Amino acid sequence: MKKLTWIIAVIVIVVLISIAFILRQSNSGDKDKNGYDTYEVKKENPINLEGKATPKSIKMYNNNDQIGSYISTSVNDGQTVKQGEPLINYDINNNKRKQLLDKLNATEDAYAKAEAQQELNKYDRTVYDSIYASFDGKVDIKNKNDVSAGEPILQLISKELQVKATISEFDVSKIKEGNDVDLSITSTGETAKGKIAKISELPKSFEDAGSKASGGEGGEAPSSNVINDPSSGNSDESSKYTIVINDIDIPVRSGYSMEVKVPVDTIKIPKSVLAKDNHVFVVGKDNKIEKRHIKIDKVNGEIIVKDGLKKGEKLIKHPKKNMNNGDKVEVSS
Repeated sequence: MKKLTWIIAVIVIVVLISIAFILRQSNSGDKDKNGYDTYEVKKENPINLEGKATPKSIKMYNNNDQIGSYISTSVNDGQTVKQGEPLINYDINNNKRKQLLDKLNATEDAYAKAEAQQELNKYDRTVYDSIYASFDGKVDIKNKNDVSAGEPILQLISKELQVKATISEFDVSKIKEGNDVDLSITSTGETAKGKIAKISELPKSFEDAGSKASGGEGGEAPSSNVINDPSSGNSDESSKYTIVINDIDIPVRSGYSMEVKVPVDTIKIPKSVLAKDNHVFVVGKDNKIEKRHIKIDKVNGEIIVKDGLKKGEKLIKHPKKNMNNGDKVEVSS
């Protein structure tokens, strides 16, 4: 009886092994029949950012009693002006300019004459900057009457807007100045186009540290604006960089939140398509394969293609070691 039990157990084991072998062969046959899986080369998805619309320039015009006595504004609140238009009326003290001009004309020494010319140019520039619009913009009157020396008279807000956004250290290397971007106004859904005008050299944490060191938060300004051994902020956080987008092709109100999409040309590939010595197998006409060497970078565990592949090309996944250039293969996808 015991012997019979052993015989039955052996028979069962043999049957199970046979079934497993048949299933394995069947699956293997199906894989060969279906052919190799492929990966289609495609560019990376756009980088999604959030930003704010801000004026490109803002200038405050204060009462400058060094050039004369303030009389009135020559523009109205909300008025749109062009660069060079007069904004403020002064009773200008012409004696100051006459003294500087007389000094220039009376000087014969070349070095002294150059200094006198610089003084005259500086005075003329001060007058211009105190009276005329430095750029196209909209006027915001702050005070019209009884304006003391140094107090604000009006503010000029640039008509040209820009969008500021932040990008992480993992994505900043994928973009460059001049790149086109797609914009969307968060509140309305209206879309626009723009271009990256500037990418900050330092991360925001350095910029914030520099602002504090220079008295940007109301502190006393240091005697020197050189910052030695600047802090980069929290070392546990990834760095973020400011980008500036301009050439926006629709009117946008300052302060609006914007969704920013930055298309990138970066091509990433999965590890499964990469063979020895950075080779891949590209599926060509009539399913013949081309063994091709590509240049890659490995960044944060991802394989970035620098050269050698184009969008739309198909690559063999898990290529066999004995696969050669010119082989014809069956592909399943």
